[in-house]
Amino acid sequence: MFKKMVILAVIGFVGVTVLAGTKIGSYIRSEFQEARKRAEDNIPPEKEILRLRNEIKLLDKDILKIVELLAKERVEVQQLEAQVQDLAQRQEKDKALLTTRAEAIKKATEFVTFGNRKVRIHEAKIELQEGVNRYTAAQKALHAMEQTLAQRIKNRDLLEKQLETLKDQKEALKVAVDGMEAELNALKLQQMESKYQTDDTRLAKIKEDLKKLQTRVDVEREKLKLMPKALEAPPASDVSGKSVEEIIAPLTGSAKPGQRSRDDNDDND
Repeated sequence: MFKKMVILAVIGFVGVTVLAGTKIGSYIRSEFQEARKRAEDNIPPEKEILRLRNEIKLLDKDILKIVELLAKERVEVQQLEAQVQDLAQRQEKDKALLTTRAEAIKKATEFVTFGNRKVRIHEAKIELQEGVNRYTAAQKALHAMEQTLAQRIKNRDLLEKQLETLKDQKEALKVAVDGMEAELNALKLQQMESKYQTDDTRLAKIKEDLKKLQTRVDVEREKLKLMPKALEAPPASDVSGKSVEEIIAPLTGSAKPGQRSRDDNDDND
């Protein structure tokens, strides 16, 4: 069973890989992005605020990482500063010693005194050259160390700024989320107080159900008003006092009903 699942997974992966560069693959990605957007839009604001608070808490991990890097950088900068200072002091001493020996060689005629030693001028020059070579190499190393120290100091300062910025941004985000939560609570209160509710709470549903029920009651009331007119027969017309001409007047277009009677009465007068 497990082997079949692995084979199906491999086939699915290969199929997605093959479709990735095709038009069908483009449609699949588009549908996936649309579905993802709909899912994000349907997340309740309360859950989104909770998620943001959790994300802000996770910033503590980023802060701790910077603290660790900054602590290490500070210690190494201090150590490097001590090394640079020590080497610079030794270079100053060596330079002074080499300068003194060079002056002594200049003044000597056959032997040169180096401390408690007497050295022939030729040998003294060789020692002086070797000392200058060592000094020059050490000076290059000192220059490289100073450049490294400057870069490490710059890096340390940047880490300190990152730490301060991240801390400030974290506090600012907390304030922003608190403000958004307060605004959301105010909106909820307005929705509760309004007869037009736009959220999906139980209170909103009750209001909507009441509105529908009121509509049903109003419809039944209107039906009750219409029932007599719809079911009762209209009253019969009294034709006892009408002549035939009056009755068929709508058909012949002759005098209006009642007009003939008035004319007859005028003749009688």
